[in-house]
Amino acid sequence: MALDDVEGGQGPAAWLRRWWRALLAEVVATLLLVLLGVASLIKLKPEQDVPLTNPALAFGFVVLMNIQAFGATSGAHMNPAVTLAAVLYGDMALATAAGYVAAQLAGALLGFGALYALLPAAALRGHAGCTWPAAVTPLAAAAVEAALTGLLALLCCGLWRQHDPARPDHTAPIKFGLGVAGLVYAGGELSGASLNPARSLAPAIFHNFWQDHWVYWLGPLGGAALGTLLHRYVIAPPVAATRADGNGVPERLPLQDKTAV
Repeated sequence: MALDDVEGGQGPAAWLRRWWRALLAEVVATLLLVLLGVASLIKLKPEQDVPLTNPALAFGFVVLMNIQAFGATSGAHMNPAVTLAAVLYGDMALATAAGYVAAQLAGALLGFGALYALLPAAALRGHAGCTWPAAVTPLAAAAVEAALTGLLALLCCGLWRQHDPARPDHTAPIKFGLGVAGLVYAGGELSGASLNPARSLAPAIFHNFWQDHWVYWLGPLGGAALGTLLHRYVIAPPVAATRADGNGVPERLPLQDKTAV
């Protein structure tokens, strides 16, 4: 959708009136994802061990709740990689996607900033909350991140393609929550299983820690692009009817699987 092609007028002001609720929802949803998800990784005592179950279930359940809470407003992307998938799948225009990514980055910074303010100084020692390839090479970590996020993009595309506003899939939040938990279990020991550039950027900024940070941009964004294009042009069977509203207008809120109340 062009910047001036919005309901209720033209220009940036009209665009903002159309999208401010969705952008605010992305800020809050990403804030909660980073605040609560990264909190599950923090060691409050030096001898404390953080099992992989903690971040897997924490991120999975926060994703589940955020999609249920914010899905009808913004689609609850919470992740630039998911927004990229929406663009490549034809469900979101570039102008809207740029606003979503800015909102997600702002939310991630606010979320980790809140966690930073809440925790005692001892818990923030080192690079608490940061992602870096500690167990494998940076190239291998990027490949792991690409594979994990590519599978997440395939899940998104599959649900977007099946979406029917008249018969919404009320189990979609559960599917995403369990999917994210499973992906964290699968790749957490190898790359940290970020799957999300915004989630990795916020701690890196606060700690000024940039070791192999490119892994958590190239991997998730590259994997999301490959997974989306694979689904759109290879996996998904062609359909005779026009997607979305039947008039050639792309669905504007990916992951919106709930009817308005």
